[in-house]
Amino acid sequence: MRAAPRSRLLDLDELLARAGGSAGGVPDGITEDLAARLFAALTSQLPGVPAALLESSDHARTTQPARSAHSILAFSFGTQAATVSHSRGQMRVRADGGTTRHRQPFFDWLAENWQISQGFGGPAQADAPRFALGWVGWLGYELKREAGSPDPIEDPTEPTESASRSGDLPSEEASLFRATHAVVIHHHRGQLELQCLEAETMGDWEERVTGSLAGLPRRPAAPDGSEGSEHPDAGDAAPEQRGVLREAAVRDSRSAYLAAIVQAKREITAGNSYEICLTTAITGTLTPGSARGVEVFSALRARNRAPFTAFLSIGETEILSTSPERFLSISSSGRVRSEPIKGTRPRGSTEAQDQALVEDLRTHPKDRAENVMIADLVRNDLSIHAVPGSLRTERLCAVETYPTVHQLVSTISAQLPKHTSRARVVADAFPPGSMTGAPKISTMEILQRLETGARGPYSGVAGYFSLNGASDLAVLIRTVVLSGSPEARRFHLGLGGAITADSEPAEEWEEVRTKSRGVLQALGAPFPEPAAAHREG
Repeated sequence: MRAAPRSRLLDLDELLARAGGSAGGVPDGITEDLAARLFAALTSQLPGVPAALLESSDHARTTQPARSAHSILAFSFGTQAATVSHSRGQMRVRADGGTTRHRQPFFDWLAENWQISQGFGGPAQADAPRFALGWVGWLGYELKREAGSPDPIEDPTEPTESASRSGDLPSEEASLFRATHAVVIHHHRGQLELQCLEAETMGDWEERVTGSLAGLPRRPAAPDGSEGSEHPDAGDAAPEQRGVLREAAVRDSRSAYLAAIVQAKREITAGNSYEICLTTAITGTLTPGSARGVEVFSALRARNRAPFTAFLSIGETEILSTSPERFLSISSSGRVRSEPIKGTRPRGSTEAQDQALVEDLRTHPKDRAENVMIADLVRNDLSIHAVPGSLRTERLCAVETYPTVHQLVSTISAQLPKHTSRARVVADAFPPGSMTGAPKISTMEILQRLETGARGPYSGVAGYFSLNGASDLAVLIRTVVLSGSPEARRFHLGLGGAITADSEPAEEWEEVRTKSRGVLQALGAPFPEPAAAHREG
């Protein structure tokens, strides 16, 4: 009989002080980049192991500390390691040294396999999600077919329309791994929590983690010979990965994208939608031997710290995300919360310009209309399962500031009945309304006609489904997807914006360029030309 899961809390200051006395040591105190540095050390010791870093990389700078309180390092190895993937209605499960396949909707599988045990992960949290092992991974946008989208599952022996349009994307539509070992860094409490699915492996896991802490290098020296700043500017933490991206192209030309916007506005005028989240993508390949995925991720997170920074490596697919947006969180006691984002402005070059941009975003009728429509859609999604009277709009059109942009954010919450299927709650809210538009089903029909390629992981979600019933899922925006063999790594960066009746097509194209800037600057790459194979307007 397998032993029960186990967790152990350690004092982080004490660990770091102890490690600082060893060769190489670490800086004193809780460093801003500790989670990412420890993750890099552990993944180098566990090559090929499915792994995820779900990091609050902005925890030392955020104005929302409750949302950036934890960073999670999760791994799948040992006797209980398992991975699952879903593609075109077929589940593939790898466990116990073998692989099985069967046809089943993904969310039905999740409902059967999201095993909830209140005895692990501490007492039920009334409000906030708390990680306690379970399943970790990503769900791609094309799972929308399980949410009523007009994108039927074709014969699994034949290529799908999506597959024929997405050679730059992974074949999976969802991918998860069973977390057997994890580290949770509680930033504001100064604690490091170790978790193991099998209690007898705790000693070895603690030794590996504390040994990795002791071996972390100190920060590079500053020009005066002292250690580098504890809180460097976002651009200082990692060098640009110049020369990494090659053969880059934007899927739709400017004229083609503007033509699609005009068509979207006609659909809105006809009453078929209120808001349409139109997207395109930048694709390319990585120069062989130029950089590993984790190194590209380091450059991205350094320039765009966010509460839902994520690096996931499962099979040949890597997800590199600096998302600021929470799709859905569920606490172990059943409190569900969503925080949709709609409305974006770039940061200003001076403080006065920056504040002017904040005020423009806060008061602009179009941005507020976009946000309110999606907040209303989310209220509808959550109301399906909410205890009557528990649905609340906690914030409406609040401005949040990040290193490269300002965003307009709303917060909707509700309480779930005790025996509600949490997998069904996720399914009934998927895909994120902020990435479809409203109303959701009819707008997805329009997008199926207007968009020239599959989205893949982009505008889906990533996060965890824990043993204590908690879940926290981020919207995959500001996200790079790497897939394929090491010799031919494919690059995909999805981009887009919300189209309303008042949208100016040229301004929407500029918003696409603005959203690409943080990623492309980290790669030392300009905004590319359109792919010749794709349509012109």
